[in-house]
Amino acid sequence: MDLTLIDDQEPKMIGTLKNLLREPLVHFLLASAGIYALYVAVAGNADGEDEQTIIVSATEIDALTEQWTSIWQRPPTSEELASIIQGSVRTQVLYREALAMGLEQGDIVVERRLAQRLEALVKSLLAPADPSEDELRAWFDENIEQFTQPDRYSIVQVYFDPDRRDQSTLADAREALEALQSINGIPADIANYGDRLLSQNRFVSQTELDLSKSFGSRFVEQVTELEPGLWHGPILSGYGTHLVYVTEIARAPLPDYESFAQQVREGWTAEKIDELGEQFVESLVAKYEITIEAAEGPLTIPEAGSP
Repeated sequence: MDLTLIDDQEPKMIGTLKNLLREPLVHFLLASAGIYALYVAVAGNADGEDEQTIIVSATEIDALTEQWTSIWQRPPTSEELASIIQGSVRTQVLYREALAMGLEQGDIVVERRLAQRLEALVKSLLAPADPSEDELRAWFDENIEQFTQPDRYSIVQVYFDPDRRDQSTLADAREALEALQSINGIPADIANYGDRLLSQNRFVSQTELDLSKSFGSRFVEQVTELEPGLWHGPILSGYGTHLVYVTEIARAPLPDYESFAQQVREGWTAEKIDELGEQFVESLVAKYEITIEAAEGPLTIPEAGSP
């Protein structure tokens, strides 16, 4: 009788647990419990140890050996291993003595490192509940640029060197533009219409980033707005003045969800862990009364969410 009742209620219990695990508060409680358990384990071991005793475990020796091997591409000799262990012991001794002297206090590098380690620990303990298909598709739509390939541009450019042409740079460019527009195409002797730059006039299948590396962002902002199949200019770059002919624009197709389903799930999970981790840290910050002693007087930081 009891067994049958339990079986009947099991799906409802599973559903309740799934809903419960979606609550941020539950994540905070689980993370807090995990951190507290870890603290108790570490603190308990530390209290039981002799402060003047250092134990180098077999696990630590294996880790030191693996680290050496990854660097030198061979296992250490017995003499080298002994030296590695002595170095580890020396570090532990200096670390304990530094803590005993309070040298970690007021050290911004140590503070940041410990804060980073705690944040990493919190995030490792947070595991968001499995998202629904609708949640994943919505996240994909919101972040579609992450999965979209860039457009590619093929151009021909004619350069006019301001150091060589001085005051006549723009006038020379406009004169060449009229000549090229009358041809309505790209002449075989295109290099003779301007000055030499980057050893070439043609740039094929270039992304905006590629063009920006060659000519600068100001040049790219103008080129991406040009109509293909026509000569345009003058267009300015960090080098000087250009005429530009866009031969082709290869627009990237919109990505489809199915092709990136696994990456979407990983991206969604990473974002949720970051969000939950930040909320958890904010809950810790909320326990403190924080005052900043500014030059004009004490400044109290308002609580999160307050106006």
